[in-house]
Amino acid sequence: MKKQSAPQEAKIFKFKFTPIILALACAVIVLCALGIALSVWRLTRDGVHGFSDVLKSPFLIAVCVFGITVVVGVLIRSRYLVTKEFFITQFGFIKSKFPIKEFTSVILNTDEKKLTIYMGEAFIVTSISPEWNNDLVQALREVNKDIEFSFTLAEKQEK
Repeated sequence: MKKQSAPQEAKIFKFKFTPIILALACAVIVLCALGIALSVWRLTRDGVHGFSDVLKSPFLIAVCVFGITVVVGVLIRSRYLVTKEFFITQFGFIKSKFPIKEFTSVILNTDEKKLTIYMGEAFIVTSISPEWNNDLVQALREVNKDIEFSFTLAEKQEK
């Protein structure tokens, strides 16, 4: 029997959603809950009389449950993880791994307060709380000391 290795310690940085995205997520959850309630009410009121009734209401309930599951999963499991080898982006049920050894630089955009992580020509733009930007850069540089860090300054536009 194989021994399971201890889980790799990871530093977690939660994804920061905009208020509009949070409002849309709440709207989807409310609409899906209303869809479930309407379907259950329709089933209890009318019953199942034909093949179309068997498809209509249970299908709507299944779609609404799936919608709630996806939205709640995205809200709860959206984060960035820094392990001893990988930078992992997780957006709900979708997960991507990037080897930190391939990272070349990190640039802080001071206007948007977002970090852009470069791997040669490819890049990742993070969306975390601005207070965590330094912690994320430090966690990445603990794994790969060759990562260069810089920042951009905005020029003030004259009117």
